[in-house]
Amino acid sequence: ATLGRGLPVWLGVSVSDDDGARLRSGEHVSELGPLLSERRPDAVLVNCSVPEAVAPALRIIRGFGLPFGAYANGFTRIDEKFLGVAPTVDVLTRREDLTPERYADFASEWVALGACIVGGCCEVSPAHVAALADRLGRDGHELVGGGEFPAAMAGVEA
Repeated sequence: ATLGRGLPVWLGVSVSDDDGARLRSGEHVSELGPLLSERRPDAVLVNCSVPEAVAPALRIIRGFGLPFGAYANGFTRIDEKFLGVAPTVDVLTRREDLTPERYADFASEWVALGACIVGGCCEVSPAHVAALADRLGRDGHELVGGGEFPAAMAGVEA
């Protein structure tokens, strides 16, 4: 509905916790190619996926020639109970091992792969995003956005 109206369109996809090269629906991430060629969104994002699954997806997505990024979740996994009818996050378990510094480690890898939009999804707190912003700043990246991006997301310029 926003294509052709001058509004930015970002396509977000969620990938399998066990194989980041596959969408949750089972298709290989590379199968997004024809859709992206036809629709040409302004960015492609991996969202609401465990941080470990993001880099494999981004290695494929970066080949599409569009700006890309990720905002992972902080759950142990997305299980079958959640994938059913009318899911709610109360059936999911928050990770205890995903410290803000560890999340910044993951996101730094995504930026090293070329991601220019990074942030956090469910169970990724403002402390996680602050640690991420601090790490990216120390690594020499310019954070852009402010009012242009949701609070839990930051654009990155190398």
